[in-house]
Amino acid sequence: MNNADHLKNQLPTAAHSEVDHSKVDHSKIDHPNSDLPRANLPETDPSKTDLPTVHLPMIPVSDVRQWTFCQRVLWHRRVMPQRTPETPKMALGREAQSALEQLEKRRSGRRYGVHLADRKFDVYLESATLGVRGICDALLFLPPTHGETQRVIPVEVKRTHAGAGAHHIAQLAGYAVLAEEQYQMTPGSIDFGFIVLLPSQRVVRVVLREKARQAFFEAVAGIRTMMLHERFPEPTQYRSFCPDCEYVRFCGDVL
Repeated sequence: MNNADHLKNQLPTAAHSEVDHSKVDHSKIDHPNSDLPRANLPETDPSKTDLPTVHLPMIPVSDVRQWTFCQRVLWHRRVMPQRTPETPKMALGREAQSALEQLEKRRSGRRYGVHLADRKFDVYLESATLGVRGICDALLFLPPTHGETQRVIPVEVKRTHAGAGAHHIAQLAGYAVLAEEQYQMTPGSIDFGFIVLLPSQRVVRVVLREKARQAFFEAVAGIRTMMLHERFPEPTQYRSFCPDCEYVRFCGDVL
């Protein structure tokens, strides 16, 4: 099953929202992601889903991370007009390079061949098939061994004291899927990646097999459904973070 079929199977059929929209001012709703490039997606087969045939905007991979952590933040950023600027990645890129250099010197890094890798930072990846794009903090290109093709390891940098979460792993899986398509690799061939945790510079190896990829595809399908139907999502399960959220004043049901 290719990526397009996998994603199509995740898309639910159109349904009426069960959320009360009486307090939402729909006059303020602008076109979702109007400032983003459009995805060159194949037309939806009406026999398989009753979603309308539309030209959908490209979804940033970073949105997958946010959707997995709190879906309502994406509602406010992509459907409603409350927007916040993206966090600059330049400083993170420099710290990623430093962390990878430290990993090269460790026994674990040499076990994965990191010391032999060609490193590229801030790599733009895009899938016209899925309608997803993003900039991966780093890709490690390892030389082929024992007759194998070139191996690629995605690396993401996260500034957190809590460790690598499910939302980080879903984002990393997304970069793996996009890299496989962009570099014409066999789907599923990128089976692990690294998450660099700052400020500790701890490097975590993450398995990127079916479970992680499924989380990525489900997140993309969920984001598409929200944007198509303007469906207000349920609140995050991580309620302890809500008081510090810039959108907390719009979520009166969480406090």
